[in-house]
Amino acid sequence: MMAKTRAERATDPDRLPAGKLMAWAGAGMSAAANFIVLGYLSIYATDTLGISAAMVGVIILVSSLANVVGGLVASWIVDRSPETKWGKARPYEFAVIGVWLATWLLFSTPAGLGDVGRVVWVFAMFLAINVLFDTLLRSNDTLYMARAFANRRVYAKVYTRAGIFTTIMGIIMTVGLPVALSWADKDPARWSIVMGAVAIPLAALGMTRFLFVREEYQTADTGAPPVKVRDLLATLGAGKWIWLIAGLFFLNSAINGANMISYYFRYIVGDLALQGIVAGAGVLILPLILLFPKLMKRFGISQIIIVGCTLGLIGTGFYFFANGSIPLLMIGGILGGLASLPLSYLGGVMILDVCAFNEWKGKRRLESTMGAVTGVMGRIGIGIAGLVVGLLLSASGYDGTTDVQTDAANNAIVGLFAGVPAFVFLGIIVLMFFYLHFDLKILPQVNADLDARRAQASADAMTREEEDAAVPLTAAAAIPGEQANPPHDM
Repeated sequence: MMAKTRAERATDPDRLPAGKLMAWAGAGMSAAANFIVLGYLSIYATDTLGISAAMVGVIILVSSLANVVGGLVASWIVDRSPETKWGKARPYEFAVIGVWLATWLLFSTPAGLGDVGRVVWVFAMFLAINVLFDTLLRSNDTLYMARAFANRRVYAKVYTRAGIFTTIMGIIMTVGLPVALSWADKDPARWSIVMGAVAIPLAALGMTRFLFVREEYQTADTGAPPVKVRDLLATLGAGKWIWLIAGLFFLNSAINGANMISYYFRYIVGDLALQGIVAGAGVLILPLILLFPKLMKRFGISQIIIVGCTLGLIGTGFYFFANGSIPLLMIGGILGGLASLPLSYLGGVMILDVCAFNEWKGKRRLESTMGAVTGVMGRIGIGIAGLVVGLLLSASGYDGTTDVQTDAANNAIVGLFAGVPAFVFLGIIVLMFFYLHFDLKILPQVNADLDARRAQASADAMTREEEDAAVPLTAAAAIPGEQANPPHDM
């Protein structure tokens, strides 16, 4: 096959410019970093602020349930938003600043507050992140993607190639942050310094997408009447596929809601900083992200996820028997990383596939609503996992104000560290077996039919333009007293 010329590359609908990719990746890197930072809320609240693990679980659950309402409202707002000079979804990127400001304040709880005051402060800041700012970002993300890039093939390139930068940021954060927090130990002032140093540059990085990526394409919903509640209900009730994806997000987020890794390294391994060494092994699987577009040509996304989660399930066995062994923990972490890659970077493509299915069925695409549903279910997963972990830790006698835990508390830490991901991976495998029918049988027909419709619509538009161009000549010939110039004699 001959290489494409520069002109052919410039007009290729599947082209993804490097600069546009880099700008888009900035928002994902910022979001990934914030996700990792918030994972330390539990150990900060229990060990630094002295809040009970059960109360922390309640805070996480209540804020996650409030996120259900906030997420649906946010998606409704984004879908009904008017066109602006920046577009429809793009203006909501300003919520990035709010996310990081509230995150810094969360980890900067004023020292003068009493027991109740500390709980109220943590709850208020966590609520601001989850219900106000993060919901707007999650609701605008899918619509922004659909309006910034041309088609499904480009979506896959964006998610996977930007995923490389996101993964690099994840590795940097999971390697560097434990070291910094090991220095902070249980000192509130040091926690505030570390989080401030993280928040400022990452808030700036998160705004690169807004600054450099324009909305260039119109979706099928463009020009349609404003979204009504009945549109939401009709679309959400049209098929089970979005709910299977929502279940996937629910389960995958439960791992992060439990987030026992920091407890495991502080009390089982004995050094929080060593968490970074294990996390650094993730760089070994980084090149695999580049294989996703090629794999998607041969296999369904659900098949890729099933294989990954099977490897992750095996990896949890190493967690069970590691007993603090760094080599065994690294093997388990690599296998778990192979499970998380497709879950993290192909979930967005699955949401857009369901939006295409909605269009195929003659309903509204509602990209923001579909994104919000999965985001809300993810937050519920975080909340329920956080509550369960908090209650079990409290029941085991865990006390964050001490440096050594009881045998019962240590056993609970090990069991939750390995047991939660094992349950999650098994649950996702079951869900994806149900999703296989849509992925392998329905979706190819959906994409073929929509491509044919759009090609026909484009051809019809060109025909109308040609007819319109011919109208002035016909009209001039029909005007009395007007005559076309006769041909010159040769």
